[in-house]
Amino acid sequence: MASSSQPAPVKKKSRRWLKWLIRIAGSLLALVLIFVFFVAPYLLAGFITHAGTRPMDRALTTTPSDFGLQFKDVQFTAADGVEVSGWFIPSSGKNATIIYSHGLFRSRRELLARAADLCHLGYGALLYDSRNHGLSGKALTTLGYSERFDVEGAVAFLHDTSHIPDKIIVLGVSMGAVADLLAAAETPNISAVISDSSFASFDDTVTHHVRLFFHLPTFPIADELEYYIPRKGRFNGDALSPLNAVRTINRPILFIAGANDPRMPPSIARELYDASPNPKRDLLIVDGPGSNIHGHAYIANPAIYIKGVSHFLDTALAN
Repeated sequence: MASSSQPAPVKKKSRRWLKWLIRIAGSLLALVLIFVFFVAPYLLAGFITHAGTRPMDRALTTTPSDFGLQFKDVQFTAADGVEVSGWFIPSSGKNATIIYSHGLFRSRRELLARAADLCHLGYGALLYDSRNHGLSGKALTTLGYSERFDVEGAVAFLHDTSHIPDKIIVLGVSMGAVADLLAAAETPNISAVISDSSFASFDDTVTHHVRLFFHLPTFPIADELEYYIPRKGRFNGDALSPLNAVRTINRPILFIAGANDPRMPPSIARELYDASPNPKRDLLIVDGPGSNIHGHAYIANPAIYIKGVSHFLDTALAN
């Protein structure tokens, strides 16, 4: 009686399908890994270097007149030729004008409320949109490296073009603070700096943000971003170091941080403070609701913020 041999082909067929499934799964995994570790950093670098004002900020319509302040629209040229738009408010008793530099994705309106508070104390103000943001000219976004030219253009506008006799102060938040510190290292006409939520160096902040946002190994993602961002932004990543700039600025600097800011924590402000050679340097850590949001030290406690800035300026500008 002949025996049946039917089960064997079925077994071979099932093994063949299993091999195909393993190959497909392996290919899909490889594609995911290639995207996460290689394609995504390249795309993210392109997004950052072409960043502009976010839609919610573009929808804002407040002006200094909403705070009871007289102002005029101004345009000036950054040190590298980019056209910059802003508002100028003359001083009224303090003989000092503050240039305000906003953060990434924002506009001049980010700093309008605190500028109004300080204007009511007698300080003048020049608020402007950074390159590729707001109403200013198109250019690559470089996290502070080329934005320093906007700051230098603002200083030249006040000092050389408008012949404003006031002392010039710069106040910046996040990317704006980085730009201010780099500009102050190159521009002697800046009398004092107020640096709110700056990072210490480009490489360190990339590594920190990869850990914070993606919870992924810093290698190779951070290394790729440190490679791609400067190349897409056409700048030298090694030169994007507020810490090195601070070491060369022998002028008063106030370093500010939100007490619970996860992106630029107070430890960075303290590191920058310790690096400053000027005896009139100061440090302000602001606690309060919202201090866990990056760059929100003013929003966390406006009264403490303005009091700290005002006290610093009284000391820094004293003869």
